[in-house]
Amino acid sequence: MKFYAITLSVLFYSCAEKFTTSDIPIVDSVPPSWNAPLIDSSNVIGKWWDAFDDSSFIKVLAEFNENNPDLKTLASRLKIAKQVLKINKAIRVPSFNVGINGSSRKQNLSAFGLSDDFFGGEPDSSQSSNIGGGVNSFSSSNFGLNLTMQWEVDVWGRVFNSVSAAKKNYESIHSDLSFLAFSMKIQLAKLYFSTVEAYEQFELSTETYNSVSELAGMVSARYDKGLRSSLDLRLTKSSVSTSKAQMESRRQIYITLTRRLESMLGKYPRGTYKVNKKLASNFPVISAGVPSQILNRRPDIKSSLSKLQAASHEKAEAISSFLPKFILTGSAGTSSNELSDILNNDYQVWSQGLSVGLPLFQGGSLRANKIIADQTLKIAKQDLIKVIINAYSEVEQALHAETSNDILLDAYTDAAEQAEAAYKLSRERYDSGLVDLIAVMDSQQRWFIARSQVLIAKKNKLDTRLNLLLAFGGNT
Repeated sequence: MKFYAITLSVLFYSCAEKFTTSDIPIVDSVPPSWNAPLIDSSNVIGKWWDAFDDSSFIKVLAEFNENNPDLKTLASRLKIAKQVLKINKAIRVPSFNVGINGSSRKQNLSAFGLSDDFFGGEPDSSQSSNIGGGVNSFSSSNFGLNLTMQWEVDVWGRVFNSVSAAKKNYESIHSDLSFLAFSMKIQLAKLYFSTVEAYEQFELSTETYNSVSELAGMVSARYDKGLRSSLDLRLTKSSVSTSKAQMESRRQIYITLTRRLESMLGKYPRGTYKVNKKLASNFPVISAGVPSQILNRRPDIKSSLSKLQAASHEKAEAISSFLPKFILTGSAGTSSNELSDILNNDYQVWSQGLSVGLPLFQGGSLRANKIIADQTLKIAKQDLIKVIINAYSEVEQALHAETSNDILLDAYTDAAEQAEAAYKLSRERYDSGLVDLIAVMDSQQRWFIARSQVLIAKKNKLDTRLNLLLAFGGNT
């Protein structure tokens, strides 16, 4: 009775613990709703890449999916992980091996004091021969065909836990690679829209240069007539040179980003790839739901949970290694002196058996493996907590940035409108001699700076929505 009680307790202790995200303490403090509201964008429909209504971006994403080297590497790594899982699962079933062997042997018998008389007179030519008139030898041949089987009887659940750990590790790798591929596409979108913004900034700097040059031309003509001072002339010329430098700087940024985009698409970085000339004004719909739902949406949370579950099975496997192993063995085949008889059932040979192995002394390795499994499980728990906290932080930060970006965009748009009106008014008053050139140039500079800030704010809104898309693990 005592033996059965001990056996049941060992079986219970060797079972893997069950883990879900609800077991994590931080989950208890998750609020019922997000602190910052999600901006309503329900008028946008379709997949997230379609929602931008940018055909150039759709083309970019298609080329990225087809040609990006990193994306292809991820696909290969996932295939490798799947094959590793198959290898680990193979221990559940019996292993069979087939073999064929053949051997021949010739033994000199003189050293053993044996003579022809030992064989009853004249030796049989197939067994004994006389070499050099006195040296006796014995020849034999053997051929065999056999099939062997070996299978561990999973009494303590060691094989089950080993396979289960392998499955969970594969699920973790699958989630990691899927999230990485998704993240790469989000980064591609950010780079694409950065390139579009850089193009618009370059176009704006070109417009600025032309506007400043036009003002400088007017001042130069009036200076030639003695209507303007040399100070005004030098100020406008300085402004023209500054605008020219800014235009070239913006052009360099645009070309650099274009080359980076081409590289991500697996193309030669010529800096000539064509993108849309205007930033997208539509955004993907994201269903925020309640905070607790993010636990089932984020691939990195799923990955960390799978790692924790795998560590639990690995701990159970380490405990099982202290217990005896039961292995069934069997073999069947034939053995004959003639090769032609190896398929003859009359020469059949078979065996079966059960081996039991109990580890007595392993130099502390089993205990060390148990300690490693314990600590790995603790690390996996803490890693899951960190991933969950980071996920909520990213969502809350992105939601807050959505509201903040709208405020900034409205402010910069209003500033640009007011600066444009101020510039036009200053030009009129300058022509009438009511204000000096400094007022005109200042209002002109304010106008173009405000327009540049509007472009930056629009790009930030796109980045924030993409960050939110990534933080939620998708738009569904």
